[in-house]
Amino acid sequence: MAGKEKIVVDASVVTKWFSLEEDSAEALQYKESHVEGGVELIAPALLLYEVANALNYKPDFTEEDLKESMRALEDLSISIKLPTKDIMERAIIIARKYGISIYDSSYIALAESLNARMVTSDKRLLEKMGDHPLVHLLGNPKKNPAERQ
Repeated sequence: MAGKEKIVVDASVVTKWFSLEEDSAEALQYKESHVEGGVELIAPALLLYEVANALNYKPDFTEEDLKESMRALEDLSISIKLPTKDIMERAIIIARKYGISIYDSSYIALAESLNARMVTSDKRLLEKMGDHPLVHLLGNPKKNPAERQ
C-alpha cells in the first residue's frame, strides 16, 4: 500500500489560506486535503517567515491577526524541513540555472529530494522553471488533490 502523496507548498499558496486572494479556493483544497489525511504537505522552514512577511504587508491584518495566523499555521502540522547540505547545494544549482531566488529554489530542491510535486501560485516562477516536471501552478485542475482520485 502506497503512502499518502507528499506535496511541497510554497508561501504563495499558504498565504492564500489566511487572506482572500485569487485562487484562494484552490489553495484551501490543499489545506483541507492535508487536514483530512489525503496528502502530506511539506515545506522548508523558510515558509514560516515568508508567510508571516506576506501577511505583515496586508493592510487589513492587525498584529494580533498575524500572530493568530502563525499559530493556526503551526497547528496544521505541515512537515517543516530544515535545510541540509545536499538540499542547499541543489537550491544553489537550481537558482543559478533558472535565474530564480534561493528562497524559491529551496522549495524546488526540497521537492526534488522527496520526489514530490511542488505547488506555487507564482506564475513568474513557473515561467522561469519552464517544463520542470515537479513544479505545478495552483489552479491546474489536474493537479488539485480533491480531483485526484
